[in-house]
Amino acid sequence: MKVITFKIEEDLLARIDEYASSKGETRSEVIRRAIEMFLNSNGKSKKVKEVKVLGFE
Repeated sequence: MKVITFKIEEDLLARIDEYASSKGETRSEVIRRAIEMFLNSNGKSKKVKEVKVLGFE
C-alpha cells in the first residue's frame, strides 16, 4: 500500500479521529473507506440529481 500526505483542517481531523476511535478503527481505515465511498457514489449522485431536475422525484 502506498503512503500519501495531505493537509487537513484540525477540526475535520479531530472528527475523523473521534469517529475512528468510536468504531475501533484506525484513522487510515476511516479515510480510505470515505474516499472509496465517495468515488463509488459520485456518478450515482449525479444521476439522482438529473432525475430530480427532470421531475421524476
